Amino acid sequence: MLEAIKARLKSISGDKKSVLALVGGTTLAQALNFLFSPIQTRLFSPEVFGELSVFTSITSIVGVIICLRYELAIVLPKDDDEGFALLKLSWFFAAMIAGISLIVFGLWGKQIYTRFNAPALVRYWYYVPITLLLTGIIQAANYWLTRRRQFMVLSYNKVLPVLAVNLVSIGLGFAGNRALGARLFSTLIGNIVNIVVLASVLVPDMKVKREQQYRKRELVGKYKNFLVYDIWSALINNLSWMIVPILMNSYYGSFAAGQYAIGLRVIQLPVSIIGASIGQVFIKTANEKKYTKNLYHYSLKVIKKLFVYTAPFGLILIVFGRNIFSVVFGSQWELAGIYSQILAPWAIVWFISSPISAIYAILQKQNISLITSSLNLISRIFSLYLGKYFNNDIIGILLFSSSGIIINSISLYLCIILSKINDK
Repeated sequence: MLEAIKARLKSISGDKKSVLALVGGTTLAQALNFLFSPIQTRLFSPEVFGELSVFTSITSIVGVIICLRYELAIVLPKDDDEGFALLKLSWFFAAMIAGISLIVFGLWGKQIYTRFNAPALVRYWYYVPITLLLTGIIQAANYWLTRRRQFMVLSYNKVLPVLAVNLVSIGLGFAGNRALGARLFSTLIGNIVNIVVLASVLVPDMKVKREQQYRKRELVGKYKNFLVYDIWSALINNLSWMIVPILMNSYYGSFAAGQYAIGLRVIQLPVSIIGASIGQVFIKTANEKKYTKNLYHYSLKVIKKLFVYTAPFGLILIVFGRNIFSVVFGSQWELAGIYSQILAPWAIVWFISSPISAIYAILQKQNISLITSSLNLISRIFSLYLGKYFNNDIIGILLFSSSGIIINSISLYLCIILSKINDK
C-alpha cells in the first residue's frame, strides 16, 4: 500500500504538486484558525475582536496597494535579474507608503480612530506603519518565491504564521493579558515568523550577483498598467470587504463589529477551503474551454457542483446558526450566530459566484468586474448606513445580505451570458 502511494505521488505532475502544496497549506491554515477560534472567543471579548477588525481593515485596505501592485509584475520577466529588480522596486514603494502612514497615524491617529469609534487603538497607532511595511515585504517576497517555484516554502508560510498568531495570543490570554494589545502583538509575531520563513530563500538570492541592472524609472514605466489600471480594481474590491468592519464599529460599536468578524470567519470557511481549490482548477480549465467553445456548459457544471457543496452548509447556518455559535464559541457570541443566519443565503450565492467570476478575466471583461465590485461597495455602505439610520444593526445586516444576493446573482448571470456568447 505504501509503495502504491509513493508511486502515485511520483506520477503527479509538477504543476499539480504545486497546487496541492498551496491548497494543502491554505486548508491547514484555515482549519487551525477555526480550531483555535473557540479558545480565542472565550479568552477575548467581542469588543476586542471588534477593535481588532478595525485595525485589520485599515491595514488590509492600504496593504493591497502597499507595493502599488508592482509585486504582480515580479513573475512576468523572462530574466531573473529583472524580476529581482521588481522585487526591490516593490519593497521601495512599501517602505515609502509605510513611511507616509507613520506620519499620518503619528500626527492624526487619534482623530482617525475616534472617527471610526475605536479609541482603544489610539495608543497602538505605531502598529499600522510597522504592519504595512511587513505586509509589503511579505507580499512582494511571495511573488518572488512563486517565480522561483518555491511552492513548498509558500505552503509552510501559510501555516506557521497562523500557528504563531494563535499560540502567542492564547498564551498571553491565559497569562491574563486579554486586552487589544495582546492580539496586536500576536499579529506582529505572525508577520515576523512569515518573514523568517521567506528568508530561507530570500537571503541566498540576495547574495547572488546580478549581471543586469535596471533603473526604477525604467521599471515603473514598463509595468505602469499595474499602477494605472489594476490598482483601482484591487482597491475597490478590497474596500468592499474591509469597509464593513469599520462601518460596523463606527455605526453600532465594537461589540457588534466583533460579532460580525467571528460570524464572517465561519461563513468564509468553506469558500477559503473548497472554493479556493475549485477556483484554481476552474481558471485553468475554463481558459481551455474558451478555445474549444465549451465554456458555457462547463460553467454550468461547476455552478451545480458549487451549489451542492455549499447549500447544506448554508441551510445548517440558517436553521441552527444561533445555537451553534452559542455552544461552540460561548454564550456571548449568540449575536454572531444571528448574523450568520441572516448572511447565510447571501453566502450561498457568493460562494457560487466567486470562482465563476474568473470568467471576467478569462474573457477580458474586467470593466464589468469593476462595475460589480463598485456596486457591491456602494450597496454595503448604504445598507449599513440605513441600519444606523433606524438604529438597528439587524436591519443593516438584513439589507447587506439582500443587496449582496441581488448583486452576486446579477454577476453570476452576466458570467453565464458571457460564456454563452463566447461559445457561439
